Amino acid sequence: MTLILGYQFEEYSIPLAFAGRYLIVEQAPDGLMVSILLDHEEAPVFDILKNEPIGNPYSSVVNSVPGVFDVKDNTGRPVYQLQVGAEIKAVLYLDSGEELEVSLTKDSIRAGKLDIPNTFNPAVIGAKVSPGGSVGVGNYVPYSLLKWFK
Repeated sequence: MTLILGYQFEEYSIPLAFAGRYLIVEQAPDGLMVSILLDHEEAPVFDILKNEPIGNPYSSVVNSVPGVFDVKDNTGRPVYQLQVGAEIKAVLYLDSGEELEVSLTKDSIRAGKLDIPNTFNPAVIGAKVSPGGSVGVGNYVPYSLLKWFK
């Protein structure tokens, strides 16, 4: 068990990092539960916590359809769209205006042409997507964020 910003997380992975955001995935009886943590200037906040939108001054989260979240930054620029269920599907909006599709299951991470296992190792990020759309395998959670994990 780990506390992240005071919230309890059981068996989880951090399969994806994008735009200063880290997807935290937990297994749930009816599928997967996702939280999105925004690393913001030494004071991280959640966009989404355990499949529920959380208000913060840096993001606008709209949940117009159950399980589907549209997230914009505080300038109104779309950052990502997320669909939560047995599989997590996301569309990441790149700096160029293009979109990158991502899908996550308890066993796999697919981002662009990358297809790797989801290891459920909480200290390692499975895939990192740059603002330009390049996808890299593996990375460590930065200390500036990791220090909020207890």
